[in-house]
Amino acid sequence: MIVRRLAAIMFVPLMFAFGSGVYVYLGTLKSKAVKEHAQLPTVTKPKFVLPGTMFVVQDGRLFKMNNGSFTEIGPSGDWSQPAITPDHAHLIAVQRNGFSSDLYMLDMNGNVVKKITSNGSRNITFNHWAFYPRVSPDGQTLYFDTDNPKFSRQDPGVDLSVWSMPINGRQTQGRRWTDPYWYTGGDTNPIPVAGGLIFVRHSIDNTTTVHSQIYVQSRPLAIARALTAPTDDCTEPSLSPDGTQLAMICASNRQATTLEVAPFSGTTLGPRRIVMSGALFAGPAWSPDGTALAYFAPVGVAGHFELWYLAVPPAATPSASVAASTGASAAPVVFPTPQPTPIQVTQGVDLTATSAPAWY
Repeated sequence: MIVRRLAAIMFVPLMFAFGSGVYVYLGTLKSKAVKEHAQLPTVTKPKFVLPGTMFVVQDGRLFKMNNGSFTEIGPSGDWSQPAITPDHAHLIAVQRNGFSSDLYMLDMNGNVVKKITSNGSRNITFNHWAFYPRVSPDGQTLYFDTDNPKFSRQDPGVDLSVWSMPINGRQTQGRRWTDPYWYTGGDTNPIPVAGGLIFVRHSIDNTTTVHSQIYVQSRPLAIARALTAPTDDCTEPSLSPDGTQLAMICASNRQATTLEVAPFSGTTLGPRRIVMSGALFAGPAWSPDGTALAYFAPVGVAGHFELWYLAVPPAATPSASVAASTGASAAPVVFPTPQPTPIQVTQGVDLTATSAPAWY
């Protein structure tokens, strides 16, 4: 633990440089010459009608898409990362307020039912963040990320850990699930599953490169098992409705990302296959029937993030094997079957790519 803490402290200045580099790189993916104003979703008509109902975010505003049209929902505020309860009766969403953020329960029309967390403080040093809400399959437990403990004597970092609490309980009943690698951003994107928890862990290798990996963990603070390798830099996992497939965004070549899917057994990940490549993908979400994915990707010289739809072909017989030494899946394979053609859903709206669609 002492060696780990010393290494983390040494990496602090490097992490500031890393973060700046990421933003510079992302900035190159949008034109600096063209400043095209994004339209509100409600004044546009989707180019393709998606099945079911979907919730998306644009600049802190919540929108519902149903039957080929958008409706703005919810009170004014800086909203993000909506998640749907299993009974499809409520949303859990993040509202940011200055130097903190909280989780709220909303009805399906965006009306506030209750405030779940209370992370604001008059003393800024005691504020906390809450992000990435997800509800357990039985609807009883809420999982989310928070930077608690923030000033622990044992763990001096301010990175995110995964916590859980009763969805109808109190924040003081929260239980910590993960122990992050400090000064990397921590553990994010929790997905509760029957066998425990899927999440993304960030780490630093001995060349000071930050990696993201998808992990699975059986119980709170247990040893987590890696489902992907560090150099694959996979993140943003999305589990299919039947729990048998995992979609993810990977960036192994550091130049662009790939949208990948793999079979998931509940504890292990099968061979990954690339279904889309060559762009900056974000926010994968499975269709209600588990046969397609929605995701965000930039369009045009302005680089607005638009919503796309992709039918996911059945997996062919894989030629790749699972890496037995680490439990992480091997390098992804593009199968020789005809690749699906993505369908652009929105045009000119520039949706918030850090808030994955919530779809049922």
